Amino acid sequence: MLKIFWFITVANFFEGLMAKCGVILPVVEFTDITKNLPNGENMGGLTQTVIWGLWDDVAAWPTEPSGTLTLEAYATLTGDVTMKANKRAFTFYSTEDTGKMDIAMVGENDGRSFEVTVDIFNPGLKKKLLGFIAAVKNENLFVIVQDGEGQYYLLGDAKRAVTTQQGSGIGTGQATSDRKGAGLQFKYKCNILRVYAGDVTGLLTVGSD
Repeated sequence: MLKIFWFITVANFFEGLMAKCGVILPVVEFTDITKNLPNGENMGGLTQTVIWGLWDDVAAWPTEPSGTLTLEAYATLTGDVTMKANKRAFTFYSTEDTGKMDIAMVGENDGRSFEVTVDIFNPGLKKKLLGFIAAVKNENLFVIVQDGEGQYYLLGDAKRAVTTQQGSGIGTGQATSDRKGAGLQFKYKCNILRVYAGDVTGLLTVGSD
């Protein structure tokens, strides 16, 4: 009985401390999950333009939801990715039907989280592409991708960055009918992948913050 009282007392203490510090944990309101395909649309894949930037160049990140939330609100970020002064994000072309995002649940019981991977392919294996691969291979990044229905996803946050992985391979191919280029993969570890509803154009110009 004493242990239960101690546990409740400690829990209440930390809950009160977080409230005083302005930390409000989300409370999710559950509801029925229906088919939910507006106008029957459900196109797969990613669009051909991927936005990326250096994690250290971000001045401010979107905020995570808090308070009492619907399921939709719990899965949506608020605000924009804002770049530091004289910094900007960039775009990366990916061949049609080569871009995809996979969300894998990982971890043991009571320790679940997610690993999100984005795969893209850039053709040609030209000097600019080779330079990019060499320059970012050990960098911390963020990535924004758009799915076939126009919804954006942000990989990367104030605590965790995106890293580059091998992907489908980098090379010339073997047969003359093969395409040469680079299949790259970006990996992001998170508690939840949220929809990004913020700016996707302003961050591509040099910031003034």
